[in-house]
Order: sequence, then structure tokens, then C-alpha cells
Amino acid sequence: MGSTSTFMLFARLILSLAVVIGLMWVAANVLRKRGVTGLGVGRRGTRGPAVELVARRPLGRNASIAIVRVGERSLVVGVTDHQVTKLGEVEIEEIDVNEDNTWTVSSGANRPGSAWKTMLDQMRERTTRR
Repeated sequence: MGSTSTFMLFARLILSLAVVIGLMWVAANVLRKRGVTGLGVGRRGTRGPAVELVARRPLGRNASIAIVRVGERSLVVGVTDHQVTKLGEVEIEEIDVNEDNTWTVSSGANRPGSAWKTMLDQMRERTTRR
């Protein structure tokens, strides 16, 4: 008689565990369909401005410069293993990004040569290791 009650307890435990796992599975599917993933909000319910990587140029093994579009703003940032630093803002219309990821300044920009050179000099100054 003792083994029957043990078997019944074990069967109830398995059934209870199956019900709990089933409820978790249903809840996960409902949340996924609503766009909630992990600790934040998923793709469908993304909050804040859209972030797009326009171009990236490596400077060394662990450093690079990137142009990132955040909403309506275009930022030039320095990227290392440990931090991202805003170097400045740039008008995207002034910069042409080629397929080989080279950057050139369009001819329609006001004094493009000097503005581009000044921006690059400032970026080099801010990203140089000392």
C-alpha cells in the first residue's frame, strides 16, 4: 500500500509540473506576440529613436570611427572595446559612403575640403592614445 501512495504522489507531482510548464509556455507565446522579449521591449514595441550604423572605419585593432544616424541626427563616434565617445555631429547629405566603406564629401557641401579635413583632424586628435 505504501508504494501505491508514493506512485500517486509522484504522478501528481509530474502532472503539476506539466501544468506549470504549459502555463509558462502559453505566457511566453502571448508576450512574444505582443513584442515583449526578455527584460525590455522587443522589435515591434521599440521605444526611442531608430539607430542606424551608416559607416564604420577601423583605426586600429580595437578602435574605430563610426557614423551613426539616431533619429534625425547624425553622429560621429569613436568606438573602443570599453567605450563609445561622441566626436561630433555631421550632415549625412555631405558624406557619401561607397560600397568599399570609404567616405567622401559630396561636392554640394559648403567648402567640403576644409570642413571634412577639420572634422577628420578633430577625430584624430580625440582618438589618439597618449
